[in-house]
Amino acid sequence: MNAFSRRTFAGMLGVAALTPLLGGCSSEATVSVQEGSETAQDGAADNGTRTVDTDKGPVEIPTDPKTIVSDYYLGELLAVDVKPVIASPYALNNPFLAGMCDGIEELNTVSAETSLEMIAEKQPDLIITITEADYEKYSKIAPTVYIQDGKRSDEDLFRYIASLVNKEDAAEAYINEFNDKVATVKDEMVSIVGDRTVSILEVWPQEIYTMGSRFARGGSILYDMWGLKAPEAIQSTMVDGDETYKVISVEALPDYAGDFILYGVLDGADSAYVDDSQLWQNLPAVKADRVLPYEQVAFMHRDPITLTNQLDIFVDFFRAHENDAA
Repeated sequence: MNAFSRRTFAGMLGVAALTPLLGGCSSEATVSVQEGSETAQDGAADNGTRTVDTDKGPVEIPTDPKTIVSDYYLGELLAVDVKPVIASPYALNNPFLAGMCDGIEELNTVSAETSLEMIAEKQPDLIITITEADYEKYSKIAPTVYIQDGKRSDEDLFRYIASLVNKEDAAEAYINEFNDKVATVKDEMVSIVGDRTVSILEVWPQEIYTMGSRFARGGSILYDMWGLKAPEAIQSTMVDGDETYKVISVEALPDYAGDFILYGVLDGADSAYVDDSQLWQNLPAVKADRVLPYEQVAFMHRDPITLTNQLDIFVDFFRAHENDAA
């Protein structure tokens, strides 16, 4: 995240394949919308190719791509039984994808040259990237679809990626099953939480991040799908508003800490400056043991497999507090 210029996943993950953690970038290209959701649109087919609308404009890709490289969007592909030949180490390290990645090679990120050489050797017919900075480099190797991080809802992102590999029906079936699971337990979760608030806090070296419903970590389930409330400082800007995250100080914790806290720590970061502080230890959620530690490397993803696992974790967490006094 180039010290977090935008703190998007593009900065955190995909860019590292070729350059030291750069921030995400915006795109002015539009993506076609069909029946309220985004899918890759078929253009005039010619010799086994089709034209799709992307965040970099129209791109001609194979009608039925077989050899795929992705520097981030791995869980979306695996969810529809498509296995790329190369994926980024950040995606492959997602523990929720364990056991599904056999045969996928880890992108060599020693340098830009080694990454590009490795990709070229596979002779891919489609590259899917989160990293705008690498788009031109990738496009010289194979047809490349750049997907701007944070532009789409989780569902529409999944639908769009599935449409690139002709798996729309499989994606829709997965989405319907997931939504049914979320809806089945919604009333129960709302009843347990009641009028209390839920917040997501994540510790980085000397920085605390708080997120709402637009920055992964399961926020879309908690706030959008279940309608749980965050503390007002989060609710007004990061759930009801367009802000994705905010960096806060230890002193600001009381304003951002909910009655329930999801708590992540960046791998390798020392969280003692938070954990040992009197402000943290005196938070109602901490004193009542209503804190859910999460594995940051897993929760930073928003693919359907990760979301399904997050859902199960949330249900178990809230059920454990079913008898807590509201």
